[in-house]
Amino acid sequence: MIIALYNIKGGVGKTSTTINLAYNASKKYKVLVWDLDPQGASTFFLDRKVKDDNFVSKVEKKGIRKFIKSTHHKNIDLIPADLSLKDIDRHLEDDKMFKTLLKDIKKDYDYIFIDSPPTLSIISQNIFKVSDVILIPTIPTILSVRTYNQIVKYFKNYTKKKYIFTFLSMVDKRKKMHLDIAKKILKLPKKQILKTPIYDSAIVEKMGEELNPVEIFAPYSESAKAYIQLWQELLEKLKTLKEKK
Repeated sequence: MIIALYNIKGGVGKTSTTINLAYNASKKYKVLVWDLDPQGASTFFLDRKVKDDNFVSKVEKKGIRKFIKSTHHKNIDLIPADLSLKDIDRHLEDDKMFKTLLKDIKKDYDYIFIDSPPTLSIISQNIFKVSDVILIPTIPTILSVRTYNQIVKYFKNYTKKKYIFTFLSMVDKRKKMHLDIAKKILKLPKKQILKTPIYDSAIVEKMGEELNPVEIFAPYSESAKAYIQLWQELLEKLKTLKEKK
């Protein structure tokens, strides 16, 4: 199953969620993280250093399997990002390229997590086309909620047979506006919402120093528990929806 963490907005907790959900999934399953953001934050958090490698032109010649790297986490592999990804849209002729690339490796993994770039372009169309689940972190602000609704509307043709969810990210308990808007978001149709919030926390920010998922360096923290609960809720949601088919 392919799960894409996506948002047009940057700085919404997309990468930290990718890494922490992938880590939780890896406790039982074989996982691949595909970092498609030229900034390479997921690659950095998984402690892989890569050089600019002209990824797009080489992957078509060599196949995507040659770009998969192991990590120091059991059951987690990585397709790292580098700055050559900034030009990826120039190389994508249509929205089917990723489907072709992943066909060769999809059977090797139980879950593939895509850390998507904050863009609305042919790369995002490829991501939506290939993904089974689109997970959109939403900060509880008016503009973030508006962005979420825009994404759902824009990609309605890509989500007819897919699952698209949102969850509250980087919630600041000190801000009344955050808490008020969070209540409104949780009133969206249940099929769209994961109710586990991820609060704004210095623990999550520390991932940049530790180069590890939160649970490894702060296993008893509220953030670690939240990511565990978010993963379990996502699994239950998918199980329920599949049973209804």
